[in-house]
Amino acid sequence: MANTFTKPRGTIDMIGAQAEKYQKLVQTLNEKAHLYGVSPIITPMFEENKLFHRGVGETTDIVTKETFNLESKGGHEYTLRPEFTAGIMRAVIENKLYASPHMPLKLYYSGSIFRYERPQTGRYREPHQWGIEFLDEHLDEVSTVEVLLLMVSCLKAIGIENPILKINTLGSLTSRIAYKSALVEYFVPFIDSMCADCKARLETNPLRILDCKVEEDKKIASNAPIIRDYLTDEDKQEFEGILNKLQELGIEYEIDDHLVRGLDYYTGIVFEVYEKSHLNLGALGGGGKYDGLSKALGGPNLEGIGFSFGLDRLLLSLNDEDKEEPIDVMLYVQDDVSLMLKLAEELRKKNISTLIPHVGKSLKSALKMADGKRIKRFVFKKDDFYVVKDMEKNEQKECRYENILNNLSLGGK
Repeated sequence: MANTFTKPRGTIDMIGAQAEKYQKLVQTLNEKAHLYGVSPIITPMFEENKLFHRGVGETTDIVTKETFNLESKGGHEYTLRPEFTAGIMRAVIENKLYASPHMPLKLYYSGSIFRYERPQTGRYREPHQWGIEFLDEHLDEVSTVEVLLLMVSCLKAIGIENPILKINTLGSLTSRIAYKSALVEYFVPFIDSMCADCKARLETNPLRILDCKVEEDKKIASNAPIIRDYLTDEDKQEFEGILNKLQELGIEYEIDDHLVRGLDYYTGIVFEVYEKSHLNLGALGGGGKYDGLSKALGGPNLEGIGFSFGLDRLLLSLNDEDKEEPIDVMLYVQDDVSLMLKLAEELRKKNISTLIPHVGKSLKSALKMADGKRIKRFVFKKDDFYVVKDMEKNEQKECRYENILNNLSLGGK
């Protein structure tokens, strides 16, 4: 077929059962967020590109390699969002949500992000995310623990019973300065063996070397110093306090000394979550604490902590089959179009899902369609009566039009 189009590389179409599964997943996460007193926020898909340069970090892979950039007819430079947090912080500052009546802010979001990277299983150029952000003038360890509780609770709500929570701390500025110095001292002798990116990171942000995916660099980094040995007493006490509370609440975790995350705004605690039987997918989600982002974007001093899930990876990690939700009733229309349309509306008002196939379809093909769509009841006219067929039991009974509703045996929902 000439002149047909295909979807862009690294994107997916979600159709039928898969789309329903995605919508149900988002709905479940939204409902869980509401239970924690979290409110929704929707921000633009594109922002000024300087927002991400300043917010995410000039030297991060996301900004230097992975953004989709565009220029308006007026010469303004924009970037399709590669992540949500910077845009949400921009919205908080612009709309003055930091004013006292709104604080503390607890927000959740969902939608597409855009990253130009090599597509693979569970990693796309338009991935879908769901996440939360907690913001206040000061966030104590209770807020941190509540965010981790929400993260684990969300996973259990969608059927992931035993998530693996990996956790680390990046400490305060004082701790990070001491740690970065130790990392530079460790990595310098290996500089000739490191990839070009890590050579540059040694100058800009040596912590990012710990996040490198190149096998040779991963081997070198495996014996690097760990930040826990460079934490100030205050940072150490804060981290241990969080871990103790997780233990008291029965939340299992693993300390990962090389976990740093890929965004420069993180300070303090960082974390990722995995699913034991799908480790090949990588992290299902992750997040951390940040305290300089608002100031960097021209706002007041605010602390934040948040996380996001990769919805595409969550869908892949769920083992249930992609099946469309069954439709309750199919009404086969012949010469009784008005009557059937009226009945369909009555059923829908009672929250009974009702499908009317294309008029002119044969009874045989309509029944075949009903079977394929897992229709529960099939209704068609036969002489002066109507037949209500139970598709699950393969039983049927006749009745007059005015008695169809009573014979469906579905009731209101």
